[in-house]
Amino acid sequence: MSRQKSIGIAVVVALLAAEGPAAADISSFARTLDDGSLSVGGRLVRLQGITIPPTDRICGAPDMPTTCGPRAVLQLARKIGAEFVRCQDLGRDDAGAMLGRCSVLGEDLGGWLVLNGWAMAGHDAPFEYRQWERLAESRQLGIWGRPVDNIVRSPPRPRPQVPPAKPAP
Repeated sequence: MSRQKSIGIAVVVALLAAEGPAAADISSFARTLDDGSLSVGGRLVRLQGITIPPTDRICGAPDMPTTCGPRAVLQLARKIGAEFVRCQDLGRDDAGAMLGRCSVLGEDLGGWLVLNGWAMAGHDAPFEYRQWERLAESRQLGIWGRPVDNIVRSPPRPRPQVPPAKPAP
């Protein structure tokens, strides 16, 4: 083997060793928790790059307010359904939970939540999340507008008065 080839192989091996082990992916059924985190295969996973509003934040129109957090969690649970969730391990948060970029059927869950207005881009969000947040806000989706089920409906029309029956002679 030539000296140059040996040096090239040594450099590649050194670079791979310096990177450490590749981040582990997990893939399993998931359960959505009350704070918007996931339990994937029994492991606590927080979606990296997003912030789900606290449950006491009020969203929607002032005449029909609703709390934001539970609605976001409900939308996340609906999106996942009975599908497998795949998460890329991106590290740990301060509490030791796995930070992950998770997807269902190839669609990024964090990005989907931000694009549809159910979460805000966090301080560690990728560029596209910040752009999608602006788009959701401009379209008044999710937490940025009036959710569909909070549309004020007009009161029911009064029923026509039926004249009383005349007594038989």
